[in-house]
Amino acid sequence: MLTPMPSDESKPRKVRGRPPRLSRALVVATAVELVREDGLRTLSMRSLAERLGVTPMAVYKHVANRDELALWVVEEIFATLLLPEDRLEPLAWLRELARRVRALGLANRGVMDFLLEEGPIVGATLVILDRTVRKLHDAGVPWEEAGALHNTFFSWLAGAVRRQEQWDSRSEEAPPLFQRFFAAAATLPPGEYPGIAHTLPHMQATSIEAEFEASLSFMLEGIQRRIDARLAGVRRGRLTRKA
Repeated sequence: MLTPMPSDESKPRKVRGRPPRLSRALVVATAVELVREDGLRTLSMRSLAERLGVTPMAVYKHVANRDELALWVVEEIFATLLLPEDRLEPLAWLRELARRVRALGLANRGVMDFLLEEGPIVGATLVILDRTVRKLHDAGVPWEEAGALHNTFFSWLAGAVRRQEQWDSRSEEAPPLFQRFFAAAATLPPGEYPGIAHTLPHMQATSIEAEFEASLSFMLEGIQRRIDARLAGVRRGRLTRKA
């Protein structure tokens, strides 16, 4: 797991009239800028060196390799995430967290792919995992199930962000989203495919934002049912012992 960057490097010093002295903090901050512009997958030691105006070897003095650089970048990005207020109820807390993580992911393309592939291995994402599991456990979910719910919830969230990233990266000349799907579905006989016939108009009218909010509600409703089932089981157990 990464440790926080030393405080004396937290803000690179700039010297008037000369390029700023190269430091790990400057290297990471510049890499974050590149990720916000072009995404994490395109980040390379060479492109970073070009942005800094130095040789790649100079960058290697502060970051061992591209993998370590990605770790620092994801840590730096998620360290900016403000967690929802702890006073919120579990479902309201999760809803707000999902919206904030989604916004962060869309502003820094590729970071959610990184988490899908590597897991929450940096400090800032481990904090999110811990707080989420604790919030679910405080609501009555056993630790093991709380961990599984966290994994399911964030896998869905990462997938939703990744899907929108692909949509947002489409060129202006590209045909409208799902145009071929809608056209193919519209040719099917309604009597043979009533499910498609009834849902197609709603699919065509749904925006990306509305679809995200609807799927988020589906996820939270499922979690709420798990919480309610656990609480009901506890109450039944107490009544049985009293009897």
